[in-house]
Amino acid sequence: SGWDDELLAAGRGSIRSVLAGVLVAAGARFLRMPLVAEETVDLGARSVVIVAVALFVLRFLTRAARFLEDKVAKSPEGTDVARVRGLRTQLAILRRVVEVAVVLVAASLLLLQFEAVRNVGVSLLASAGIAGLAIGLAAQKSLSTLFAGIQLSITQPMRIGDTVIIENEWGWVEEITLTYVVVKVWDLRRLVIPITQFLEKPFQNWSKVSPEILGTAELYVDFRTDVPAVRAELKRILEQESNGLWDGKVQGLQVTDLSERTMKLRALVSAADSGKAFDLRCLVREKLVAFLQAQPHGLPLLRAEATPLPFPEEKAAGPALLAARVGNSARVESQR
Repeated sequence: SGWDDELLAAGRGSIRSVLAGVLVAAGARFLRMPLVAEETVDLGARSVVIVAVALFVLRFLTRAARFLEDKVAKSPEGTDVARVRGLRTQLAILRRVVEVAVVLVAASLLLLQFEAVRNVGVSLLASAGIAGLAIGLAAQKSLSTLFAGIQLSITQPMRIGDTVIIENEWGWVEEITLTYVVVKVWDLRRLVIPITQFLEKPFQNWSKVSPEILGTAELYVDFRTDVPAVRAELKRILEQESNGLWDGKVQGLQVTDLSERTMKLRALVSAADSGKAFDLRCLVREKLVAFLQAQPHGLPLLRAEATPLPFPEEKAAGPALLAARVGNSARVESQR
């Protein structure tokens, strides 16, 4: 199954330390050392064993999480991107929770070996009420953040690798910890966001169910533009010049709006993920603009109509002069 290999790899070095501690403690008793020396040797041996076991557990957790990810990726279910991302998120958060618990337990066992520490702990129990209240108030934010991380691993509103929009930034979830989430922005910046924000405020997840996404490219054209020709050109671009960006599922062109000067065309396309959708939208805009530039009535035109107005002296002459001019124009037109 491969688990035995992971156990051996995680125990390399740690097992030797455990065996060394056990042998040293047994040797102290075999040599009949003085009681003080024997207790000192036992204390050192126990400390070595506790640290070695804690390191073994931490190393095994890391290797086990990596082993499960590789096993799922190689299985038939590995093609399900959402399942792989969900498993990676759960393993990352749960591994950190267990690691914190192991470190706390190991530290507690180490400290409880010393009499002075135990006495201090017993003396502090007398003021446990006030101390507990103060610690509870101080740790309220930390505990809520910890529970938020556990809740996030269970509900999974987002997973490692998901495409999200938060704080008006578009990027990918790169890392999830117990206290914060790292979002890798498209320009390689990193946003470090408190994990509670993903549970308390809305955000966009473009790959919650599937990474497939629709994209639009809007163009403003003239009223005399041949829309069926533009629609045919869009189909040609997607089929012949998309270079694998178009997934072949959705494509269309519609007149979505009119103004007093232009028509607005919206090209609708589909892609396998948000990155390809962005590149495909840019490609469609570039190719369609080049196509419209070659058409006689593709790009918008500014139209104006000239209306003749009478001169100021004609207005002063009155209606008689204006009627005479109109009569002369009518006679010239009849002669033509």
